[in-house]
Amino acid sequence: MNADFPPPGPSGPLDRLGQWMRASKLRLWLVLGLCWLVGCILLFAAWIGVAILRGSTERDAAGVALNLVLVVFLAIVCLFVTHRAMYRWFWHVDRKRAAGKLRPGDADPAYASEPTQPPPRIAWPWALRLRHALIYLVGVTTLVYVFAPYDNQRAIVRFLIAHSAGPSSAGSLSELIFGYVPMAFLAALAMILTSRQMRRRDAGLLDAHEKLVLQAELSWLFSFAAAFTLTMFLCRWVGSMTLAYL
Repeated sequence: MNADFPPPGPSGPLDRLGQWMRASKLRLWLVLGLCWLVGCILLFAAWIGVAILRGSTERDAAGVALNLVLVVFLAIVCLFVTHRAMYRWFWHVDRKRAAGKLRPGDADPAYASEPTQPPPRIAWPWALRLRHALIYLVGVTTLVYVFAPYDNQRAIVRFLIAHSAGPSSAGSLSELIFGYVPMAFLAALAMILTSRQMRRRDAGLLDAHEKLVLQAELSWLFSFAAAFTLTMFLCRWVGSMTLAYL
């Protein structure tokens, strides 16, 4: 393995739990079932709590409360967890390329189709730490601002219906607006933010540590783009389901 791809970072409690789960399907289903049960209990309790705190007697009060709880959960918890998983997977694919297991032009393996090792521990410069914090702040705020208000979810549905020829085209329009567009925008932003360091790398002006930080930053930004796009699509799906059934 070359200098740009150091050994994996130390295994944490989640890695040890994953190894324990993979040893038996019974363990896997036991842990997943427990997580599902605890998650449902917490979300249900939050739903009731928000509904009581709002004190609304409107017909759609339950839908408003549920949409708020689910969107906030997705914007904070799901975005963070998905980003960590994507970041780890991006490092896994990069390691395979560096080891020659993926040749140029080969398709990447399907996500989560292979066991992965922890990403290397990176000594992030303070400027990149600040950038990451700002990106998360803007990302979470955007998701909550766009999808948490129930009226916004209604407006999105009306827009999709008004500008599509039917359910199938409405789904395609939704994928375009809440999938491909944000992904393309965030990918372009990642390239802009790293363009200076990439030019310096191509000119041979970066040492081994700086190359590692650049590779980690690229993985961080592109994995955030993938996680944010998935979370945005889930927030939209939650809104459509809430409007349809509550």
